[in-house]
Amino acid sequence: MPPQKRLTAHLIPYKINNGIFSFFLQKRSDNTERNPGKLSIFGGGVEGVETPEQGMLREMKEELNFTPENYFYLGEYTSDYSISHYYAVEVNDDFESIVTVGEGDYGVFLSEDDISHEDKISDDNKIILADLRRRILMV
Repeated sequence: MPPQKRLTAHLIPYKINNGIFSFFLQKRSDNTERNPGKLSIFGGGVEGVETPEQGMLREMKEELNFTPENYFYLGEYTSDYSISHYYAVEVNDDFESIVTVGEGDYGVFLSEDDISHEDKISDDNKIILADLRRRILMV
């Protein structure tokens, strides 16, 4: 029997300035178990009887000391080891000054161009961020 997949929930804070999308990502610590030293989307494991949404809200409080409002569900993505639920929220230019990064080394806004050239972001995360951009443009 294959091992059970980990259930995770994530939030992508983003902003759009002059038509340029930027996404707030986490620089993971070099000694973390999953994706050490990589840039990735904030989030983590869903605990106990939490729904993915409840897990995302808890993770954002733990990782950014942030309670998002007006967020939306992007979708479910499955990999060999996890079933991940992604949410997104448009934030203001002062976002970095109102959050406190509690996990990882720091958070940083990266443009789509930055992301396309960054080898410390997984291909899976690049796909999810591209999906988010397409979704926003469709609205």
